[in-house]
Amino acid sequence: MCSIKQSILFLFFLLSLCAQAQNDLRYKKLQGGLSKLRKSFDVRSYCITLKVLPEKRSIEGINDITFKVIKPLKVLQLNLFDNLLISNIIFEGNTVSYTRDSNTLYVKLPRKLNKHDSAHVIIYYYGIPVLAKNAPWDGGFVWSKDSMGMPWIGLACEGIGASCWLPCKDHWSDEPEQVIMNLQVPTGLTGVSNGRLMSQRNLPNGYTEFQWMVTYSINHYNISVNIANYEHVQDLYLNPSYGNLTLDYYVLKGNGAAAKVHFQQTKRMLQAFEHYFGPYPFRNDGYKLVETPYWGMEHQSCIAYGNNYVNNKFGFDFIIIHESGHEWFANSLTANDKADMWLHESFTTYSEALYVEKQFGLGRAIPYLAGQKGNIKNELPLIGVRDIAYSRPDNDIYYKGAWILHTMRSMLDNDSLWFNTLYDLSMHFRYSVTTSREVEKFLIRRSGYNFSKFFDQYLYHAKLPVFEYYIEPKNGLNELHYRLVSNVSGLEMPVKVTLLKDNYDFVTAGKKWQIYDLPYSDAESFKIDLNRFLIGVKKIK
Repeated sequence: MCSIKQSILFLFFLLSLCAQAQNDLRYKKLQGGLSKLRKSFDVRSYCITLKVLPEKRSIEGINDITFKVIKPLKVLQLNLFDNLLISNIIFEGNTVSYTRDSNTLYVKLPRKLNKHDSAHVIIYYYGIPVLAKNAPWDGGFVWSKDSMGMPWIGLACEGIGASCWLPCKDHWSDEPEQVIMNLQVPTGLTGVSNGRLMSQRNLPNGYTEFQWMVTYSINHYNISVNIANYEHVQDLYLNPSYGNLTLDYYVLKGNGAAAKVHFQQTKRMLQAFEHYFGPYPFRNDGYKLVETPYWGMEHQSCIAYGNNYVNNKFGFDFIIIHESGHEWFANSLTANDKADMWLHESFTTYSEALYVEKQFGLGRAIPYLAGQKGNIKNELPLIGVRDIAYSRPDNDIYYKGAWILHTMRSMLDNDSLWFNTLYDLSMHFRYSVTTSREVEKFLIRRSGYNFSKFFDQYLYHAKLPVFEYYIEPKNGLNELHYRLVSNVSGLEMPVKVTLLKDNYDFVTAGKKWQIYDLPYSDAESFKIDLNRFLIGVKKIK
C-alpha cells in the first residue's frame, strides 16, 4: 500500500502536470490566437536590419514596424521568442516600456492611438536564435559550412513562426504589404532575401550589407535569410501573354554550371503553372532559387533549394516543382489560420500531379498520384484547431488533400470546367488571406456542383466514406447491391464502377441500399475506380 507521503507526492505530481498543460495551452493560444489587441492593428511594412554573426551563431537586429490602427489601442501585442533580448523600443523618438510573457511582447505606448491612425515602433534586439533541429520541419536557423569551409546559413520557420528570429505580429492573418531587408553578412559572403536586390555596400566593420525589397504582401514565415559564398546565375523566362520574368539562381560556388542545366525545368514549371493557375504572382519581385543547407521551403520569390540537383523517377526535381507551386497556393492565396493549412499543401501537392500531366499526359499523372495514396492516414480531419499554435502529426494535408481534389475532378467528369474552376480560384484569391470555408463556397459556386456535404465529410471528419457492396447471382448474371456509409447525413457520391465488364460508369451511392443488374456473370470482374476516387471500400459478403 502507498504511504500518505507517497500519495501526497503523487497528487503534487498530477497537479504540476495539469498546471504545465494549462500553461502550454495558454502559450499556444497567445501564439496562435487573435486576441483583441492583435485585432486592433494592421501591419503595413517592416524595415529590417539584420546583422548575422556566423562565428557566434547570433544575430543583431532592428525592425521598424509601420502599422495602421483598426481599433483604439494603447498596447501593441507583438511576438518575439524569449531567448532573444531586447535592447530598446522607440516610439515617436522616445524609449517606451514593455513587458514579456513567454514569446509574447506587449509594447506600452505613451498615448492612445485612434482608429485610422498610422504609426511605427522600432525594436532593437539581439541574441542566439533558435537552432533548427531538422529544417524545414523543425525550424529555426541552420548554421552549416560548404565544402570549402565557408559559412552556409539558412532560415526556415514556417512551423515555429518568424518570431523565433524577428519581432513581429506573427499570425498568418496579417501580412506586411512591403518588406525591406538590410541583410548584413561578413564581407566575402552574399546575403540573399526576398524580392529585388536594391543595393550592396561595404560597411566599415568587415561586413557587407545587401538591401532587398519585397513589393507584395508576404507571410511572415516567408521572410528569408540566406548567406553563403554564392555564385549568381541569371536567366529569363519569356511569356508573351504575361510578360518576361527574371530568373536568379544563387548557388554554392562551383555549382553554377550544374544549375544552368538542371534549373532549365524552372521554365517548364512556370509554363505549366501559369497555364493552370494564372500568371506568376510576384513578377515585379522576380523568381529566385537559392541553394540552402536544408531540403527546401517556399520562401516567396526566393525558393529555398537543397535537393542536390536530383530528378525523381518521373523526370523532375521535386523541390523545384513543389516549393514553386506554393507561390500560387500559400504565398498568393494564403490561409488566415494554420487550421486551414490544407489550402497550402493540398493544392500544391496536387500541382505536382498537374505538372506531370502537362509534361507527360494523364496516363503518367495517375501513377504519380497512386504512389502518394499509401501515405494517407485518415486519423485526423484535414481542418485543424483554430486560434492556437497548431501542428499536425501527419501528412494528410498533403496527400489526402491532393486526392480530394483529384476526386472532385473525377466527380465533375468535365475537365474544361474543372481546370477553369482551378484557374479562377487562383485568380479570385490572388494576394488574399482567406479561409477554407470561403474557398469551399467559391468552388461550389464556380463549378456549379454542390460539394458542401462532400467537403464536410472529407475536410471536417477523419474517416473516408465507405462504399459498401455485395453481389448476388441472379438469372445467370449478377445483382449489385450498394450504399454509402458516411459521417455526414445525406451525403451522396457519384463513383465509377464496372457496370459493364471492363467499362467504368457512374453510380450514385447514398445512405439507402440500391440495386443494379450487372450484365455479366463473373462477379470478380466488378471493380471500383480507385485510380480516380478516394473512397473506402467494403465488400459485405
